[in-house]
Amino acid sequence: MNLAGKNIGHAEKAPSHLALAKELLFIQGQIVRSSALVLPIGLARSIFKDSGLDPIWSENHLCELFGDVTLTCLDRLGPVYGKIGQIALSRLDEDNQKWAQKLQLNRLYGAWPAIPFSEIEAVLDAEIPDWHHEFVVEPHPLGVASMAQVHAARDEAGREWVIKIIKPDARRRLEETLSALRQVIAVSRPLRLTALGKRTLRELDELVRSLSREVELDREKTNLDKMRNVLDAKKQKILRLPLTHDAFCTPNVLIMERFRGIPLVDVVEKRVEINDDQRKKLARRILQELMVQVFEIGIFHGDPHAGNLMLLNDGSVGIFDWGLTGELGDGDRRHISDILKALLMQDMQRLVDVLVTMGEEGGETLDRSSVEYEIRKVGQLLAMHKEAGTQASLEELLEASLSGSQRLGIELPDGLLLMAKSLLTIEGLARGIDPEVSFARAAGPVLLKAARPSIGEMLSMGKRIPSLVKRAFSV
Repeated sequence: MNLAGKNIGHAEKAPSHLALAKELLFIQGQIVRSSALVLPIGLARSIFKDSGLDPIWSENHLCELFGDVTLTCLDRLGPVYGKIGQIALSRLDEDNQKWAQKLQLNRLYGAWPAIPFSEIEAVLDAEIPDWHHEFVVEPHPLGVASMAQVHAARDEAGREWVIKIIKPDARRRLEETLSALRQVIAVSRPLRLTALGKRTLRELDELVRSLSREVELDREKTNLDKMRNVLDAKKQKILRLPLTHDAFCTPNVLIMERFRGIPLVDVVEKRVEINDDQRKKLARRILQELMVQVFEIGIFHGDPHAGNLMLLNDGSVGIFDWGLTGELGDGDRRHISDILKALLMQDMQRLVDVLVTMGEEGGETLDRSSVEYEIRKVGQLLAMHKEAGTQASLEELLEASLSGSQRLGIELPDGLLLMAKSLLTIEGLARGIDPEVSFARAAGPVLLKAARPSIGEMLSMGKRIPSLVKRAFSV
């Protein structure tokens, strides 16, 4: 295994003509293998295993077995499928979350099958030849994700670190899957003639580029250091990002300060109990600070699920895995602020004005009646929720607005598309901690500040602001 080259994973390879066919055959083979081999073997082993008071055909036992098979299959399929599983898991409703817990699918957040420590040592030998003289590394991993494995370490001064290493087989499978996806994009170019096809291919292309960047640990270090400096300058005390060990980080190895605390996934899954007041406060503060990243700072975590956060001993929250980040420029933030201002006030004409302006700045001359037609769909969404006795979420309203923009031919920056996906994960994370968290109370002040309403607008809204925010953004 030769990993000495420091730029592994940085070059984007041209897709093979057979990449998609190979990927489909591989998927089929793994599904057949899991259903015809792994599952029967698991059942056979269970029969000969002393199951105590839990019968072999009990619901708990079968759920555990099917969960094992699912995790094994996803591990063999590779990081792209693991990432899809994490996203799906973070967006389940309360009832499906209970089934996920029975299947122990929370393991997708950091308990994947580990690679042998000898392979970890081989990577360290190639990347950091003197690591034996600098660190004592624990053989048993702290956590294993679809792409990487992390181990605790201690330096000569007694300081605690976490060493994150990209798994070689995971990198290989990632490259194979991304090659297949690039081929799909290449052969689907004619679909760009339709608004839906153009958007779908653009999102698929962004997914490929995002996932390819996630294995570049030097990029993650840059993102992490940049965001930590921004948060330090704001003097906020909720989110904490670990320090990195500059002298020993490479594209394949990232060494970070070790935090002590409780994985947030354990709080969400209720394996660790905290009192109701603490749970409510935690959900509200996390939601608010992650929203600040999106709407005020303009740099935000692209995948803020529970597996990437930790409740620290001092009450703050550590946030990790900055391989995927989004960034909004000043112009993009101004546009999204204007959209938010219109949505907060439920002023559809103002929203039309914003989209017309966005089109003009992008070189598109838009017919106002066409814009009004698209924006009616946002109003219909609000009316539908009102009739059903429910309320539209922020993510729904933004998605409807941005979808309308794309149908009108308005070119949206990649940061806005990633932002919409990040918001959905943030919303799901907060409700996983506290199902009754008020989106209006937590996010309302951030959204109002981001929208920057004028004094006149504030006076015109007056006492209607709380009810407007609650109607528009609570569920």
